Amino acid sequence: MEYTKKELGSYNLHLIKTDLYKTITVKIFFREEALKENITKRNFLARILMLATKDYPSKVELTKKEQDLYAVNIAGANRRIGNYLDTSISLRVLHDKYTEPGNFRKSLELLNSIIFNPKVEHNSFGDLEFDIVYEEYKNDLKRLVEDKMTYALMRGLEESFPSSVTGYRGIGYLEDLEKITKENLYEYYQNVIKHNYVDVFVLGSFDSEEMTNLIREIFPINTYKKKALPTLVARKENSKVKVVTENIESSQDNLIITLNTLGLTDYERNYPLSLLNVILGGGTESLLFNEVREKKSLAYTISSTPNKLDNIIIIRGGISSGKSKEAVKIVKMILKDLAKGKFDDNMVIKAKEYYTSALDDIIESALQIIESYYMIELLGVDDIETKREKMQKVTKDEIVAVARKTSINTIYILEGRENSGESNT
Repeated sequence: MEYTKKELGSYNLHLIKTDLYKTITVKIFFREEALKENITKRNFLARILMLATKDYPSKVELTKKEQDLYAVNIAGANRRIGNYLDTSISLRVLHDKYTEPGNFRKSLELLNSIIFNPKVEHNSFGDLEFDIVYEEYKNDLKRLVEDKMTYALMRGLEESFPSSVTGYRGIGYLEDLEKITKENLYEYYQNVIKHNYVDVFVLGSFDSEEMTNLIREIFPINTYKKKALPTLVARKENSKVKVVTENIESSQDNLIITLNTLGLTDYERNYPLSLLNVILGGGTESLLFNEVREKKSLAYTISSTPNKLDNIIIIRGGISSGKSKEAVKIVKMILKDLAKGKFDDNMVIKAKEYYTSALDDIIESALQIIESYYMIELLGVDDIETKREKMQKVTKDEIVAVARKTSINTIYILEGRENSGESNT
């Protein structure tokens, strides 16, 4: 795999040459400062861009064109990465040698049409497309509470970090949706195109010079670069653990525990922390799974996930109704044991095997490879092979040192009841 980065004035072009795939994958990232008032507009924008363009003014015509290009796959996604809102639009298409000459170029032109030539009239998005997205998005926001674990996670983060980007709802806000118009959405679109940071990734088998010229020719990217923000979210130690309980009609409890991981070095964040999380709740051999679910039968599911850019670990569990407090006691005991080094050395070996397997999975996916290189761009982390080598050298003492820098921020319990009661804190 050969990686090259080219700074093309207003954006960065990242070329990843490999013969692993029959496809060529292109992914364009747009990112800007994470402002709460822009989350809903950005989600709305990503949806409406996929419905029509000036060249293909209906979803039917757009879909037909995708099929004509040998079922080219184009998709958009939004997320928050640390202090940034990030929108990506990806294209995956068979290499021309498996289709016909010029098919890749035509696919890029379609991608260009979707991003840079949306269906707009009189500085406004179209009525039909706007109304479709508005109603679908409104229904999604109203149905949030139906997925109890997703709702619990959202509420748990809000309670944990009420004044931080970490507490923002990634799906957006109904009250902000009601403020969006066809006109102010187009105004926001123009701001994204003109002022966001842009990175273009291309992965596959190609000639680097030809690909560079093709990208330059087809995509009219001309953004104004602002001063970059730190990607990592600053975090302070909370004075005491916050406990919040909310009642909801459900057959089980949903438990969210947020952990601060403060004062970590870059090395600790990228290596010992990853292994600590695997041991804590990263799989079926983890302490959480075995102690809470298998031995005590308190949980249907329980796991942990590190959010390194936010300096936190999130523990989430589907707990037997009324058993959350008992589960919390076990979690606290596990955290104390980890900080004291009271876990089997064999768990370190298995955690490294688990991590190595996860790295192998990355190689199987073009989009995951691109994601890995995007994180190199944003954070300066190591490449996949360097990660593999460094992870094998992590010691138990280094894992324990990170465990000692980990503390509970908030315990959020969404208690299941036969009949929903009033929320209380």
